[in-house]
Amino acid sequence: MINQELAELTKCYSNVDLPARVDQTLDPSLTFEQSVLAFGAAARQAIHAPALQRYLAANAARAVSDCLSDEALTEFFWFLFSQKDWSRIRATAELIGNRLGDLPLHIADLIFLAFYRSQRERLLAGKDADGFAIDGNETVRFLSAHWPGAERHVAAFDAMVTHATGNAVQARRTFVSLGDLSFIEPFAGISSVLLESEYQSTAIPDRDIEVMPSAAEHVTLLSLDPIYFEKYAYLVARRYSKTNPSNGLHFHCVGFDPRKAFASWDLPTSFGFTIDHADLSHLTIRQQRGYFASSRYIHLARYLQIYQSVFVGDVDGHVARDVREMHGEHADLDIILSTRLLDNSRILNRLPWESITACSFMARRTPGARRFANRVGSYLQTVVQNARTLDRPIWYADQAALFYSWLDSERDVRFGTFNKTAFVQRGSWQLFQGEKERLDFLANP
Repeated sequence: MINQELAELTKCYSNVDLPARVDQTLDPSLTFEQSVLAFGAAARQAIHAPALQRYLAANAARAVSDCLSDEALTEFFWFLFSQKDWSRIRATAELIGNRLGDLPLHIADLIFLAFYRSQRERLLAGKDADGFAIDGNETVRFLSAHWPGAERHVAAFDAMVTHATGNAVQARRTFVSLGDLSFIEPFAGISSVLLESEYQSTAIPDRDIEVMPSAAEHVTLLSLDPIYFEKYAYLVARRYSKTNPSNGLHFHCVGFDPRKAFASWDLPTSFGFTIDHADLSHLTIRQQRGYFASSRYIHLARYLQIYQSVFVGDVDGHVARDVREMHGEHADLDIILSTRLLDNSRILNRLPWESITACSFMARRTPGARRFANRVGSYLQTVVQNARTLDRPIWYADQAALFYSWLDSERDVRFGTFNKTAFVQRGSWQLFQGEKERLDFLANP
């Protein structure tokens, strides 16, 4: 028996880092079931098995015809997830029929995710809400029939359909009412959904941070841990020194001091940095990663006391334009977003934790922006507190916080969108592929 707990499967099949090694062999003596389990065993050791991967993809129909065990069938669904083969996930689910109820509940998540990813064209256009609702409700009924004891879990799927088709307020109430449920990571943002009353009085601690500002008035803000700093920071800073020579680059460093690295880079950029001493010892590795992404927004209000504008990016991409120029182009706004939410012609939208891009955001030093920064900081600080006390995930928390803080700020904050692309990233979420693609892009943009 192999470990098929959700945390273990997530770690194995969402791994975009470089593999520990590559195994090009294919054992023809193995049955299809044994091959599926062999792939799973390799993934758990971070071994990339491309020949076995191709064999499983080419023979996917045998998952049904060979009558796989529940263990192998569960593993095969996660294999399909790692390949982003959404149509095959749904087709396999329909063909195995009543066996679904014997599989773990996270397989229901994968089936609903397959539905959602299949709606890409509708979601891009933002128009066919009725068609989305018909297909979504049919998927919810299908899952409810096969997992009849999972009413709260299925209610979350129904709420996602409700949100996408225009009723964000009702969906928010449903998400909050569900309590602590475990979902695959694309839906883990549900655990970060809060009502305004749950976060509005949360204080943002500043005793755990040391801030050394850049000399520039306009900066790009990145938050990261030592590992990401070592992998990506120099490549990003080198490019930034050319595209933004008069602007600062501020690193929010969780648990480390970057000054020696700055000195060794010998770049003309005006660097600022923050050393964040927050105690993360009681958080899991994946919760800590959520904090690394969230910390830039938790302390955004502090940065607006220092800088005229703050562009928030990621350390694995490039700022595409001069941030001072972007600040000047939007003099009538408080917050500039990368989102389709502000297009009033849309009647269909993505899930809340996908609706506003967290790595392409600008706040100008205005009263409205400070109000928004305080909201999003308090929101995320509450999420972090919930992770510590209730062991909730922090995955997609920054984007969930941006969406619901936007929803709670429509009356007193001026929002707009960038005139042109402001931030560029490369790198897929395919198994063992993402890091290589990101490094290649950063080195040769």
